[in-house]
Amino acid sequence: MVNTKSLPMVMFLGLFLAACSSTHTLENRVTKDNYRAVTLASNEVDAASEPYRVWSDDASDFLFNAEDGTTPLKVRGERLNILALSGGGAKGAFGAGIINGLYESEQLEDYTIVTGISAGSLIAPFVFVGGEEIPRLKQVMLGLNDKMILGKRNFLNTLIKDAFTNGEQMFDFIEQVYPPEMIEKIAEQHRAGRRLFIGTTHFDSEELVVWNIGRIADSHLPNKARLIHQILAASSSIPGVFPPQFIEVEHDNQRLEELHVDGGMTVQMFFEVVNVDYQKLNKALGLTTKPQVHVIRNGLLKMPYEPVEDKGVQLLTRSLTSMTIQQAKGDLYRMLYFSEMSGLELTFAYVDDEFNPPKATKDMFDFEYMKSLYQYGHDKAINNKLWSTEVP
Repeated sequence: MVNTKSLPMVMFLGLFLAACSSTHTLENRVTKDNYRAVTLASNEVDAASEPYRVWSDDASDFLFNAEDGTTPLKVRGERLNILALSGGGAKGAFGAGIINGLYESEQLEDYTIVTGISAGSLIAPFVFVGGEEIPRLKQVMLGLNDKMILGKRNFLNTLIKDAFTNGEQMFDFIEQVYPPEMIEKIAEQHRAGRRLFIGTTHFDSEELVVWNIGRIADSHLPNKARLIHQILAASSSIPGVFPPQFIEVEHDNQRLEELHVDGGMTVQMFFEVVNVDYQKLNKALGLTTKPQVHVIRNGLLKMPYEPVEDKGVQLLTRSLTSMTIQQAKGDLYRMLYFSEMSGLELTFAYVDDEFNPPKATKDMFDFEYMKSLYQYGHDKAINNKLWSTEVP
């Protein structure tokens, strides 16, 4: 016999759980057996074109044709320049300050390859397109605030859904900042022989996926603008804060979904996209000077000394920050080693641990803090005190 007094509660729980359920079920997800075999569209890659993306351990060599010794890359000048932009959240203001400082002092290199992860993924398209987009980068980065990016927050959703924000504000922001006109400019630069690579984390496998954004922008994919927006949103979506991006793929004529999140879950920064012998690549480009790699770490490389109260949140926050910094140092050591073995010159910029301006608010995107970071990076670039070769 049904207890009528409990019916209202039962109905409420039923409606509550229904409202919290997701349309992105595991039945529609790629599997362990097929996730490497799926494609973005039918006939994704033909014999004459580049892939839309590669996995970090692919043996792909699409930047160099060993048969005829040619490369699709082009270089304006006497050196192949590469830029890698790291994650860092609000500390992306540091990188924006550097780029604008280099631009204003006419020191900004013509980077043939630009890569970005997380916050760096939002900066990278501006550097790639260049010109009048560089000053706009300052407006965009310093215009960020919690209301614009986070929107409505519900911490309970972190337990029963996929994040404590619905991600709509973040996605709207990305659509506005990277409109179709900018995507066409990215395609133009791709056709001119430059490459833009953005990293996301394929969440189910916890592997890095490197997206060839210029190739996508220059493609005939009907959803290319949305796909690029999804990639940028995924790369900068901290799990638990922003919901993941579900990217549609195909396998055996079946529509499936991939789950993509912050690229910083796998690496904080990268530039080794494919299997390339840089000596042969240099020869194909007719160059004799070693390729140059610039790395901008949007954050610290050394944890500052700071007494922490014996409380869960404070301890967890500092622990996660420390893990991220150690990960960044590991990535940097890897890139330094690879550069030495491959005959490249690598220098990097980072936020010194002694630079610690106070925050005016508890916001994730505190304007005064970001403005200080921006100016700090800008001044280092203007005063030629930017690039380093020794890890602290």
